[in-house]
Amino acid sequence: MTISGTTTPSHHLSSHTTTARRCMLNLNWNGAKPIPLVISIALGLIFRFAIPKPHALTPKAWSLLSIFITTVAGLILSPLPVGAWAFICITVAVVTKTLTFAAAFSAFTNEVIWLIVASFFFSKGFTKTGLGDRIAMFFVRWLGKSTLGLSYGLVLGEAAISPAMPSSTARAGGIFLPIIKSLALGVDSKPKDASARKLGAYLVQSQNQ
Repeated sequence: MTISGTTTPSHHLSSHTTTARRCMLNLNWNGAKPIPLVISIALGLIFRFAIPKPHALTPKAWSLLSIFITTVAGLILSPLPVGAWAFICITVAVVTKTLTFAAAFSAFTNEVIWLIVASFFFSKGFTKTGLGDRIAMFFVRWLGKSTLGLSYGLVLGEAAISPAMPSSTARAGGIFLPIIKSLALGVDSKPKDASARKLGAYLVQSQNQ
């Protein structure tokens, strides 16, 4: 095959095609979990069609409640990731005309929702770039001349990070617990051991508080 005066061997093209096919085959997705999926959908259908509707409620309200039950059941049982499951349930509500499109997606016009989304973006950035670790270690180096100073350094580090990372679980599990574990192991304070009370237990307790 000739392109602009140069010759491209056909076996190169076939090798690229084979590689692309292999990459596509390696993107294995196990799909939805069948048992949680069936249970979640069955709960909504049973509630919608097997339980008599109260006279005070309209059919749309009863259908919306059944979709809500299916949504909550799916969030608990996790047949799909949370975002995918929530989007599917919203789509079902729109397709069945239980909700209008504007009503289903009205939450996206709420400033508070976008503030939460932005905070998650900042949180992910702090974790990916290691900025949260550097801020925490700065306070540890600054005040870490004693055990009490270490606890103050960790608390001040969390206070500095918290505006950009509002989730206490994300801060504790993603940044401060690994730092506390490293500090504790540095002085031979190991978890689930008598040595845990040397430093590790104190730092974990002060950080929890």
